[in-house]
Formats: sequence, structure tokens, C-alpha cells
Amino acid sequence: MTLWELNKGETANVSHLWEHLDDSVSTRLVEMGFETDQNITCLRRSVFAGPLVIQIGDCVYSLEQKIAEQIFISTQETIS
Repeated sequence: MTLWELNKGETANVSHLWEHLDDSVSTRLVEMGFETDQNITCLRRSVFAGPLVIQIGDCVYSLEQKIAEQIFISTQETIS
């Protein structure tokens, strides 16, 4: 499951980043906190495939679909 599939109000853990992601993008995402087992919450989903607003720790980020689809997550449902 990717971060793009997370619904508003849901929380998940970062599983991994897509292995073929550009190194500069991957490095920046890790700097932002997108690391394995980090909790992530979807705060808002914009209409018409607009940006996804998520929270990691004390930080809030807006991600476009192209990037959010490169971040893999696990939820309680996928763990059970």
C-alpha cells in the first residue's frame, strides 16, 4: 500500500521508499522523516488528485501524488 492510498484521519507506518527513487528525492524524504516504522497521519486529501497533507511527528508536509505513490506504508489492517 502506498501513502497515496491513506485516507484522511488514518495513521500508518512508513514501510519503505520505492527502490528506484532518485537519490536526491530519497535523501530529502529521509531528511523530512520518512524512515522505516515512522508514524504518519493523513490530515487532508485534496480534490482532483491535489496534494496530500500528512503529519510526521511535529511536522506537516504536502506531497503530490507522484511522490506519495513512491512511499510504501503499512497500516493496522495490513499488519493483521
